[in-house]
Amino acid sequence: MNRLSQRPGPGVPRALVLHRVSATALFLTTLVQVALGAGYIGGDYESIVPHDVNARVLVGLALLTLITAVLLRRRGGPVRAVAVSAVLLVALVAQTVLGVRRVVAVHVTLGVIIFAAVTVLLMRSWTESVPPKEPTPPATAGSGRRAEPLS
Repeated sequence: MNRLSQRPGPGVPRALVLHRVSATALFLTTLVQVALGAGYIGGDYESIVPHDVNARVLVGLALLTLITAVLLRRRGGPVRAVAVSAVLLVALVAQTVLGVRRVVAVHVTLGVIIFAAVTVLLMRSWTESVPPKEPTPPATAGSGRRAEPLS
């Protein structure tokens, strides 16, 4: 089985499943945000209200994705997922501030970069695997040294 065909099941850590779900939700919500922003720029000025609401949902999902990335890292997952998720959270907060202040040129440019980063995060969440958890050896009594056989 290759990394792409790995499905949730007994062999896939719960942290990986949670990260994949949150990254997918983040991607889909970002796609909706792009459509709402494009509607506003195209003249549908009523789309600004759902665009604003969706921006708040995006920040919440970015926080959730960061939490799942940290859980995944504790399970042996990639550090990169934590770093990208943290940067995305900061970028989305900055993006919200830029939108509220109507700094449209920077807001749109940062939006394109955010969408690209979310797409990469999603792709990596579905293609990277986590090493299987190694079983812990049974505890032995004594000082931890192996006893030598008596002759």
